[in-house]
Amino acid sequence: MSNREELAYMVNTVIDYIIASYKNYESKIAIVYKDKPVTYKELYNGMMKTAGWINTCMHVRNKPILVMMKNSDKAIAAFLGIALSGNIYVPLDIDIPYERLKKIIQILQPECVINCEESKSLQIKDLPIVSWDEIQKSEIVNGMERIGEIIDTDPLYILFTSGSTGVPKGVVINHRSVIDFTEEASKVMGFSKDEIFLNQAPFYFDASVPDIFCTIRNGATLHIVDKSMYSFPIKLMDYISVNKINALYWVPSALVTIANLKALGKRDITCLKKIMFCGEVMPTKQLNMWITAVPNAMYVNYYGPCEATYACSYYIVKRKFNDWEPLPIGRSAQNTRIMIIADQKEVKKSEEIGEIYICGTGVGIGYYNDPERTSENFVQNPLQKAYPEIVYRTGDLAHYDQEGNIIYDGRIDHQIKHMGYRIELGEIEAAVSSLSEISVNCCLYDKAQNKIVLFIEEELDLKEINEKIKEFLPGYMLPNRLIKVKKIPLNQNGKIDREKLKGLL
Repeated sequence: MSNREELAYMVNTVIDYIIASYKNYESKIAIVYKDKPVTYKELYNGMMKTAGWINTCMHVRNKPILVMMKNSDKAIAAFLGIALSGNIYVPLDIDIPYERLKKIIQILQPECVINCEESKSLQIKDLPIVSWDEIQKSEIVNGMERIGEIIDTDPLYILFTSGSTGVPKGVVINHRSVIDFTEEASKVMGFSKDEIFLNQAPFYFDASVPDIFCTIRNGATLHIVDKSMYSFPIKLMDYISVNKINALYWVPSALVTIANLKALGKRDITCLKKIMFCGEVMPTKQLNMWITAVPNAMYVNYYGPCEATYACSYYIVKRKFNDWEPLPIGRSAQNTRIMIIADQKEVKKSEEIGEIYICGTGVGIGYYNDPERTSENFVQNPLQKAYPEIVYRTGDLAHYDQEGNIIYDGRIDHQIKHMGYRIELGEIEAAVSSLSEISVNCCLYDKAQNKIVLFIEEELDLKEINEKIKEFLPGYMLPNRLIKVKKIPLNQNGKIDREKLKGLL
C-alpha cells in the first residue's frame, strides 16, 4: 500500500495533508504564484510560523480569524496556519465594500485580521490587523502546540454567501467535510502528484476549496495568476500551454467566456486532461465547444451549494449533448445522500420534480452566529422522525432521468406562476442558450407587469428569438419583453448578478 493509500485511512484533519506532502515532497513545487515557485517546505514553514504566532500571541481556540489577502501562496499558508492553531480561517475579498465588511465583523467578532504588504491597507476600529509578512519575521517557529487538540468535527473555515435579508451568511465547514470531499475527488478524478492545477476562483468563494486541498493532499502543484489574466483569454491559453496545466476546477462562466470569445482552437491546450466545473449551470453549447477543442480531456459536472462543501454530486460527461439538453448533475458523492422531496415524500419516478435535500458528512455545521437562519435551512430529515438527523434544504429543484441521474431544474425562488402555469425560468434560459447567435442570457420575472423578461447582449429582436425557441417551449413560456445590455453583469463569484439586472426592470 502506498503512502497516499495509507493516508486515506489516517487523516483526521486537513493538517495531515500538508504534513504528509512536506515529508514526501519537501523540495517539490507546491504553488506557483505570479511565476514564482514555492516549495512544500516553504509552504509548511509559512504555516508553522503563522500557527506559532497565533498560539503565542492570541491564546484562542475555535475562533474566527479573517484573512484579507490576494489569492497567493501566502494566503494558503495563512489558512493552514490558522487551522493548525485550532482556529477558523475566514477569507474575505480585499476590495470588499466597507458596509458589508462591518456586517461580517459584527457577525463574527473575529480575533484579528491577517493581511500582507501587497494587500491594500485596512483600518478597522477595535480590530487588530496583523501583517503576514511580519509574522514570518518573528522568532516563533513551533506551531504544533495545539495539533493534538484538533478533531475532525472542528470548524475549518467560514465562507460568506449573500443573504436575502441583506445580511451575509457565514457558512461553517469542518475538517471532516473537506477531507471526505477531497478523498472522493482524488479517487474519482485519479489525482496524483503529477496534477498541475490552475486556480480561477477567488479564495473567498468555495470553488477554490478543491484547488487548495486537492493540490496539497496529492503533493500536486497549483498555479495562481493575477485575476486580470482572465480578461485576456489568449494569454490565458498561452499560460496553460506553456506551463502544461492539466487540471481545472473552474466556474462555468469562466469556461463560457473563453468559448464565446473564440479563444478555443487558437492555442494548443491539449495538455488539459481534467476539466471540472461547479457553481452554476454549464450550458451544453459552450461545453461542446470545449469538447471539440480538447477532446481527450475528462469533463465533470459537479453540483453542490457552499453549505455542502463545494459539491455533493458529480456527473462524468461521456458524450456531447444537444444545445437544448440539460446536463445531468449525476449521483451522490461518497458519504452523501441526495434526496428529492415533494410534499414530504421522496420522489422516485423520473420526470417528477421535487426539492433537493442533502444528507451526509459534506453538510456544513450551519451559519455562524445565526441560529435562526441555520434552523431554516439545516433541518430535521423530513423522511424520518425516529432520531435527530440534520439535512440541508437547498431550495434547488430537480428530477431523475431514465438512467437515474439527477437533472437540475433551477431554484424554487426562480419558479414563477405565469398565465396560470408554473414555470422554471432556467428552462427558458436553456432554450435561449441553444441559439447559436446568443452567447449568454438571463431571464427574470417582472411581477408588476406580469412579464417574462429576457436579457441578452446581442442585437436581436424578441420576435426573432421567440420564433426560434418556440419549438422547445410552449407559448406561455416565451419571453414577453427583451432588454439588451452591453454585458450581462457577474457578481464577485463569477455568477450572473440577477440583483443588478432586477434594477433594469
